Amino acid sequence: MKIQKISNQPQRTNWNSQKTNQQNKNVNSTMPISNADTLMFMGNKMDLVKRVATPVAESLDDALMVGMKKLNITTGTVTARFLPRMEQAANKEKVPMGVYTKTLIDKINATSERIKTLEETIVTQVKPQRVKDAEADISFYYSWDDSVQEAKYKEIATKARKAERDRYWKGFKWMSSGDEKYDEAMRPYYSGSVRYYRVKNDLDNLRSIVADHNNSVSAQRETLEALKREKESYVAQLTSAHLGDYVNQTVNQSGGINQRIAGYVDVKDRIRKDFTTPLINSRENPSVSLPNAVVLYGATGVGKTEMLRGIEQECKNVAEVVHFPMDTPLKKFPDTVKALLEQARNRYIRENKRTILLIDEAEKYMCMSRTKADRLASGFEADDFDVLARYGDDDADNITFLKSLLDRISETPNLNDGQRTKSATTLFITTNYPHLIDQDLMRRKGKFTPIAVHPAKDVNLEEVIKHYFKQSSDLLEQIKLLAPQGNFPEIIRGQVRFSDKAKRVLIEKGNNGSLNNMYINHELSDWPNLERFIKFMNPSDKRGAYSNVEIKDMISRAFDRYLENPTQPMYKYFFEVKDETVRDITPARYSKFKTIYSMVNDKVDSESLGQAEKEFSDLINSYQNGELDETVCKRVEQQMEHIQNELEKLNAIRKNGIPFTEAEQSQYEIFTKWSNMWE
Repeated sequence: MKIQKISNQPQRTNWNSQKTNQQNKNVNSTMPISNADTLMFMGNKMDLVKRVATPVAESLDDALMVGMKKLNITTGTVTARFLPRMEQAANKEKVPMGVYTKTLIDKINATSERIKTLEETIVTQVKPQRVKDAEADISFYYSWDDSVQEAKYKEIATKARKAERDRYWKGFKWMSSGDEKYDEAMRPYYSGSVRYYRVKNDLDNLRSIVADHNNSVSAQRETLEALKREKESYVAQLTSAHLGDYVNQTVNQSGGINQRIAGYVDVKDRIRKDFTTPLINSRENPSVSLPNAVVLYGATGVGKTEMLRGIEQECKNVAEVVHFPMDTPLKKFPDTVKALLEQARNRYIRENKRTILLIDEAEKYMCMSRTKADRLASGFEADDFDVLARYGDDDADNITFLKSLLDRISETPNLNDGQRTKSATTLFITTNYPHLIDQDLMRRKGKFTPIAVHPAKDVNLEEVIKHYFKQSSDLLEQIKLLAPQGNFPEIIRGQVRFSDKAKRVLIEKGNNGSLNNMYINHELSDWPNLERFIKFMNPSDKRGAYSNVEIKDMISRAFDRYLENPTQPMYKYFFEVKDETVRDITPARYSKFKTIYSMVNDKVDSESLGQAEKEFSDLINSYQNGELDETVCKRVEQQMEHIQNELEKLNAIRKNGIPFTEAEQSQYEIFTKWSNMWE
């Protein structure tokens, strides 16, 4: 027997009961339990509905190496002689190279190879091995026709495979596919083809190495000096390019959920527990249970999109992330989903790789009808009815299609089961209107898993602010590392991110050696009273809330002001910007999010209670029929004693003329039913 915890439960709609929802939060995830454990669950479940508030280098190569170490650039494809792997500080990550940075490093490597070849040629006047290798590679390139060679070796390999298949041993057919013989015969082609394309990609450099050697000694010396100047230019450009790459990385975050989103520990833990961890484990254990659909919802700007990008990054090795085309007409939704799931099914069978199908603004394709909404209008607002009017009467076929689809979509397919809906796929849905998604989808047991992303508050809000302050601090430290470079002014002038005034200040401080005096305390330990500040930054029914996007923008503007006038700590500029900024999540929007959260969770809780009611009723019947062992029988008896005691308390409340809350009324009805069955 399984009990589905509330967060994963189907959701019976009761949109008028918002008090119950506030009392019925934080329930467990799906897990198989025994009959006896069901009883303990029931006792805990009933408690939920009570009235409880809840260091200078001399040579050019040395300069390059020192520069790389300062810039903290990863080696990538760079040769170890020029870019050795640098030890990273324990608390720093390597900064990935941007496209332009990598291009410059590739040019530096090629130029360095030519410089070394010319220096050896001028000193020894003997053809270096590097020139001999280049001549051999060029000769091979012009003698190898890849398509001709492929056809030639395929013919040989096909004959070898056929001979292996037709082979007899002691009168018996030699049972072999011949694939090993085919691969063995194709091996010279594979090796030659790899060499051909390697030489093709480096042909210009190989020709230059040979041409440099064949020049006269005077021409070689001239070329050598020109190459050294060229390399110096590339090294100078490298620092500027890397800073630009770093700025872009700061503005456009990358990595998994933790790198993209600060705080929100409860949401990230929930996503990992219910989705990403089982998904990653599914590669080794295909029987791992995964949700058919996850609904991620929250106010605009709180980080839903960044979380999705983080999930995509974390799961890219075990799942293909497919974005549903949002220009799909409503009537084409089923056919488009079927086509994507067929691809997903084939992908799993072929590659053992699951699929995450991302659907943004899911209310467009899954909206309840206006007729249903008329019965549940309490808590609806004008924009809700706009969505209903736009989509509600055109989604009936989509709802019917999804109801059957969601029964088996996440199950792993095989060639013989005949179940085309089994596609090892999870729908990952984002919406600002989860309460408008049809009830028949939202309350399907174990099919839809709703996860709310609230505006940051308390420790989450503090972590968000620290996160963006650290981004500004890291960027400032990168700038300070570049100050000793001779082309520091050119580096700064080339940055689009900074204002003209900020560039002038940075260049002046770089020239007079005072740049190192600039510092941003990203731990916020220099703030006058961080606790009080966070308290008044928290979401408020009267003031509304700040989204993550707004907080990031405020800190970015404060950083700009600090660069322009670093005469006071950056946090003071942040205070100034905050005082000039209106909360982007208005009180009305914040109130609506809380209402939506109540609606969605009320449906979850109601359905969970209904499921628990049925399962305990079945236990009472099994008790009466003598189908339970003695241990479970005793647990049933103990639980019924507890229920009858609770029922007496409820009766006492009623006798005193105190009105029941909706939760108490629901509890009273269920306990009365079980008491009657017991008697």
